[in-house]
Amino acid sequence: MSTSQANEQQRITKIADAFADEFLEPIAADLDRNGKYPKAIIVELAKHDLLGLAVSTFTGHIQAVQCLSHVCPAVGTILNNHAAASYAIGKWGSTAQKSLYLSALGKGEVLGALGVYERGTAIGIGQNALVGSEANGKITLTGKKSFVRNAGVADVYVVFATLPAEAGKTSINAFIVDAKAAGLSVGAAEQTMGLRGCPVAELTFKNVVLDTSARLGAPKDGVAILSETLAVYAVGEAAQTVGIGKAAAKHAAAAAKHRIQFGHPIFSLQAIQTLLADIASDTHLAWLGVQNAAQLIEDGAPFTTESAMIKNFLGRFGQRLLTDAIQVEGGMGICEKVPPHFTGTLPLARLFRDIAGTTLLELPADFPEAIIAASL
Repeated sequence: MSTSQANEQQRITKIADAFADEFLEPIAADLDRNGKYPKAIIVELAKHDLLGLAVSTFTGHIQAVQCLSHVCPAVGTILNNHAAASYAIGKWGSTAQKSLYLSALGKGEVLGALGVYERGTAIGIGQNALVGSEANGKITLTGKKSFVRNAGVADVYVVFATLPAEAGKTSINAFIVDAKAAGLSVGAAEQTMGLRGCPVAELTFKNVVLDTSARLGAPKDGVAILSETLAVYAVGEAAQTVGIGKAAAKHAAAAAKHRIQFGHPIFSLQAIQTLLADIASDTHLAWLGVQNAAQLIEDGAPFTTESAMIKNFLGRFGQRLLTDAIQVEGGMGICEKVPPHFTGTLPLARLFRDIAGTTLLELPADFPEAIIAASL
């Protein structure tokens, strides 16, 4: 990393940390309870130039995501989904598409989202799969996308649909779809375990007609766009996990200095020190991997193997970060309501639910191992 990059990282970190303290700390617990989309917070993210970092500096983006997720991972998820859509358009979009969307996405005038998953075993399989037909310069989409984050609040979606190809085969195509497109509707919000405040819902496409100019890249590019965009998302998601892990370690260490057993703070016990050391070590190593992958993305170098390695590592150890932190705090670790005698907040139960969303939901379980093994 050059000196100028390091200085930019420090500037972004300072802005994101200050933003988290001023805007997220006061609302994080309430946001988890009520699950309402924090529109005012997203407006402030735009004012602080934090919505366009994925296009200008991906290393800066993951730094911001990590800082925000240290306090409120749900907002990190909103930002990460927006960034993944921006990345896909920035890399594969035509000149006209980039002109229409990139500046608006970067300024926060438009919020982006991805429509990837379906209720079948894979894209294009199942009675509600999103499928398309092409005729007379138009593409018609019919079907559903499930578990779409930023659903209902996004202004533009990058979606993946199955279209007929040569010799009776099908192919995955990527499209940019305006949220106001005729025939597109948003279902009821899912009641999620964690990351509440980031809307998750199903999108229904009922004969949504698009111009062929809405296709992202060429028809043959669909699988590559899907794979790389998910890999980019995984790096941002890993930054969220690291932010959560760091917050848990900090809170558990502070609690250990005040929790007295056998006449001494439990922080002095070797078993507690081991738990805290493991949390700190895992988050540190994960963060090095995240930074490395982010730098590769920013440099335009291959990065999917590194992204898979991070996903694999945090899939194994991500939730353990919170489990160990809760063990340090004991009964207080699983409490959410602050008792009268306690000073401060009790975020670990909320963070435990949030970290499940950053380590388990987005990618199938065999994704990291398959990619890593293929690279050897």
